[in-house]
Parts: sequence; structure tokens; C-alpha cells
Amino acid sequence: MRALALLLFAAPAFAQTPDPYDVLTQATLDANPAKRVAVLASMGVIRPEPKPVALVEGMLADKDYGTRQAACSTLGEMKSRASIPKLKEALDDKAPEVVFAAARALYNMGDPAGRNVLIAVLEGDRANSSGLVASSMRDAKVKLHDPKALLLIGVNESAGLLGPFGVSVPIAEMIMKDKEASGKTAATLLLSTDTTQESKEAIKEALSDKNWTVRVAAARAVATRDMHPFYDDVAALLTDKRDEVRYEAASAMIRLKQSGPKPAKSPAPQSHKPGPSAQGQ
Repeated sequence: MRALALLLFAAPAFAQTPDPYDVLTQATLDANPAKRVAVLASMGVIRPEPKPVALVEGMLADKDYGTRQAACSTLGEMKSRASIPKLKEALDDKAPEVVFAAARALYNMGDPAGRNVLIAVLEGDRANSSGLVASSMRDAKVKLHDPKALLLIGVNESAGLLGPFGVSVPIAEMIMKDKEASGKTAATLLLSTDTTQESKEAIKEALSDKNWTVRVAAARAVATRDMHPFYDDVAALLTDKRDEVRYEAASAMIRLKQSGPKPAKSPAPQSHKPGPSAQGQ
């Protein structure tokens, strides 16, 4: 009876565990654009399968330009080649930040349309660059020479610093610009590609850090390193009090399921032919 009572008590708590996709989908529908941007930034670790790609592509039509910009960046980070036609459409967006994000995503996937936009930005107002891009790039040229604007869209020294370590520039910017971010947050981000046992243990401990930016960075590291043994630790963050942590946890869980160990194939049945001694009996 006691065992049954324990099971009945535990069942409701288990049933309340959110589904990762439900967490992400609800966030994309949130009225607050900051939350829509945050959830898109978290989804960059997910592999470009149809379901998550469709969710991100749907945000390319969002009324908020920051959300559209984040959607372009996420598709580029996912390396979603199926999204190239939609990213090319985004090159005609009225917001220069969106145009640049789409161009960067296309360039990172080797599409020449992205390169042409970046060349036009470098050439500035030279006449021979006018045929390469849409008219919206005139405003982009102004904003892309503004240091503050560059910081906001990720073209700065931090992008060069974090990029080689495999850290997502959008997610790094999102958490590092928060006043609660610290050196510990940056260290967790940079450890995302370190393969030593010490860093692995440090990342696991960081998942329960009191600072939310550290928890986000740790969940990101678990995803990018495909640290499947930490799946349950990340799943526990789905009920975190911070939205950003819940989004990152949901995306990490989806990534870990995508990259999980494949089930072993059953051995082929062996045929049993009669041996020489059995023939002729």
C-alpha cells in the first residue's frame, strides 16, 4: 500500500513535465517580442529537421524586426539549407538588421547572395555596388558603420572571440549583455567545446548555478557537446523560473534526442546447415 501511495503521489509531478516543443511553440506566440527573440536564439543548437525549421521560418513574417532578425540568424546557425529561398526573400526586408542577418546566414551556408550583400556593405556608397543589393541596403550601410548598431547585430570583437569556440553569437550576446552576466558565464560558454573531464564536471555543476545566465550557458554547452548523460539534469530546468533557461533547456533536450545513440541492430539470423556428418543420414 505504501508503494502504491508513493506512485500515486509521484504521478502528477511526472505528468506535469512540459514537452520541449510545447515550451518553444508557446514562446514563439508570446506577445512580448523579447521572449520571441530569446526562444529563437535558443533554437540554434537544434539540427535542421522539418519540425523545428518550420517553427523558425514562421517567425520570418513576425511584425517585430528584431524577431525576424533572430529568425534569420537561427536558420543560419542551424545550417538549414532548405531555408535558403526564404532567407533570400528576407534580403528585401525593410529593416537593415534583418537584411544583414539574412546575408550572414546565406554567406555561412555558401550562398553567393549573402556574399554580394556583404561586399556591398564593404564598398559603401560606390556606384558599382548599387546593382548587388536591394534599396534597403542604403540604410544598412549607415547602421553598419555605427559601433552601437554593430554591437547589437553581432558584428564586433566578441563575435570574433567567441566564434572560433563554436559558441552561438546570438545566444552569447543575449546573455552577456544582461547585467547579471559575469566572467563565470563567459567561461561556461567558452568551455562548450572543451573535452576534458574537468570541464564536463564544471558544466554539470553550472546547470544548478544560482545565476540564470550561467544556467543558460551550461545548457547550451550540454547541447553543443551532445552530453547525453546530462539529459535529465537539463530536463529539470524546464520548470526554471527564468524563461531564457526554460527555452535553452527545451532546445537542448530536442538536440540531445536528435543526436542520441542509435539503437543497436539485431544480429542477422544465422542459417544452420547440416554438417558433413549429418548428410546422408
